[in-house]
Amino acid sequence: MKELLISILERFCPDNVYLQGTLNEESAFPQKFITFFVSTTDDLEFYDNALVATAWNFSVIFYSNDPAEVNTIPAQIYAALKQAGFIPQGKGRDIISNAPGYTGWAMDFVIRENENL
Repeated sequence: MKELLISILERFCPDNVYLQGTLNEESAFPQKFITFFVSTTDDLEFYDNALVATAWNFSVIFYSNDPAEVNTIPAQIYAALKQAGFIPQGKGRDIISNAPGYTGWAMDFVIRENENL
């Protein structure tokens, strides 16, 4: 599921998609970037004592030093993830950045993964 998520996010910030916390704070930040993390994975269904479905819960955060991008690009990310089967958990929320001049928008999604039996 992470690979699917990353492949979609890279459409909006090629080479600037990071697992939350892995961007080097000592280096200059890109003009725009996306971070993500898995907030939880939940077992959904079992059959014959075997797990058959898992829910992956992702948080996706878009950051930019251009406020206009923070007002437009997250809606495009939201639409692309929704089209790929990710289920939005609300519209999102403002998020602060510890980098001066940057703002962000965070969104949460869940997607079902069926296990191979």
